[in-house]
Amino acid sequence: MESKKNPEVESKPDYETLDPVSLQKKAAETEHLLRSVVESAPFPIGVYTGREMRISLANHSIMDVWGKGHEVIGKTYHEVLPELADQHIYQQLDDVYTKGIPFHARNQRVDLVVDGKLQPFYFNYSFTPIYNIDGSIYGVMNTAAEVTDIVLAKQKVEQSEQNFKNMILQAPVAMCILTGPDHVVEIVNDLMIELWGKPVETVMNKPVFDALPDAREQGLEALMKQVYETGESFHANERPVELVRKGKLETTYQNFVYEPYKNAEGRILGVLAITINVTEQVMARQKIEEIVAARTKELAEANANLERSNEELAQFAYIASHDLQEPLRKVSIYIQMLENHLSHIDDRSRGYFDKIKTSSARMLSLIRDVLAYSQLSQETETFEAVDINKVIAEISTDFELLIQQTNATIEYSNLPVIEAIPLQMSQLFGNLISNALKFIKPGMAPVITITAEPANSEAVRRLNLREGSYYYFKVADNGIGFNPEKSEQIFNIFQRLHGKKQYQGTGIGLAMCRKIVQNHHGAIYATAEEGNGAVFHIIVPAAHLT
Repeated sequence: MESKKNPEVESKPDYETLDPVSLQKKAAETEHLLRSVVESAPFPIGVYTGREMRISLANHSIMDVWGKGHEVIGKTYHEVLPELADQHIYQQLDDVYTKGIPFHARNQRVDLVVDGKLQPFYFNYSFTPIYNIDGSIYGVMNTAAEVTDIVLAKQKVEQSEQNFKNMILQAPVAMCILTGPDHVVEIVNDLMIELWGKPVETVMNKPVFDALPDAREQGLEALMKQVYETGESFHANERPVELVRKGKLETTYQNFVYEPYKNAEGRILGVLAITINVTEQVMARQKIEEIVAARTKELAEANANLERSNEELAQFAYIASHDLQEPLRKVSIYIQMLENHLSHIDDRSRGYFDKIKTSSARMLSLIRDVLAYSQLSQETETFEAVDINKVIAEISTDFELLIQQTNATIEYSNLPVIEAIPLQMSQLFGNLISNALKFIKPGMAPVITITAEPANSEAVRRLNLREGSYYYFKVADNGIGFNPEKSEQIFNIFQRLHGKKQYQGTGIGLAMCRKIVQNHHGAIYATAEEGNGAVFHIIVPAAHLT
């Protein structure tokens, strides 16, 4: 039988049949081939021989990495790279040389002196034993790949991730990261643990709805799923969430945000939950709202009672005033008849008659003013277009005799037309002009100036008036004025700043002015200085506010 030969054995050169010259030639060819491969390799390669690790081969890549120039062949590894003495690399080489076991390192930091400066680099490298033909180790081959940029980028990412985790742990609001479709609790800070009311060891590395079964079926599962699957954020304010906290079921109110948690490539890894517990604020607001609602109800009832009382009072004042006028007229008539009937009246008796007539006339005037004031509370009046120019003209005609007697001047022009109650506008400006003609400086002709312009929104806001278009009227005089401290007091009913003998009046006129302005949803106030006149400021709507 013919035996088959192994082709690999056949092709293997038989070095024992070669003569010494051929062997030397063959060795030279092999070394040349090795050097060619080493030189052309795109990654660092070096060959170190003997236990002293003398450099017999080093390609340009490894010499560039070392940064010591290209005059390294024949030198020992220690001579070229003394900075590695304390970095365990010498020992690694010696172990490979003496034990024959290859050494591999990944992402290993190696500090090299480059450009005169010790700098950190990162390599994947290997030390592999090289054998003689007789099987003995005569050197070590060093292959390497510099991965400094990759390692530094990875470290940067890891540092960023660690910083992010630290930010969550130290955040002043409750935060956690829930990863994967099951929303596993990967990172959670103390504030979130406090909000959940569970020991940290019972929630870490568990699906959140397993760790918090009490939070199920409140709509949160669907919200987290939507954020995880779509990458769209979700925000909620004062959302009630029931949780068993420290063994007790509680309703908490939370402002929270669910944000997609992504990696550097933009892939969604989970959900970042940020929560603020606003339970105390919500409960406090609800309590305040309850109190406000109760107070509002009480106030509404009080206002209703007050309105009824005001209506009853107005009705009483109207009836009383109407019924009192007739007896007073009779008193005045009978006093006049008695005075005419008596043929001889001494001075003392005539003085009594004069006082009775004066008091009766004043009482009659007061009753009429009270009657007029009570009628201002009625809401049956019709709003219509009122030309304030005509109102002032008619008032000037009514006061014609007094204007002539005091040599007074009333200045006005281009006053607007507004929607108002005609009679009440006549009463308003009539009372103000009457006051200006009454409180005059001795020896000085009265000058009354009436102007108007659209009111600015700031004035309307400051006076807490309803939204709308307003006119601002000013009625100014050069009379005796008043103490500025009394600017509010003068609008009180029956309020008088002067004695009856100095200036006549009932003390109702300015109270009527305020009531009229209030009926028109406006405001009135006064400014003055004693001895330097007074100014009345009136702001009323241009159109009726229903």
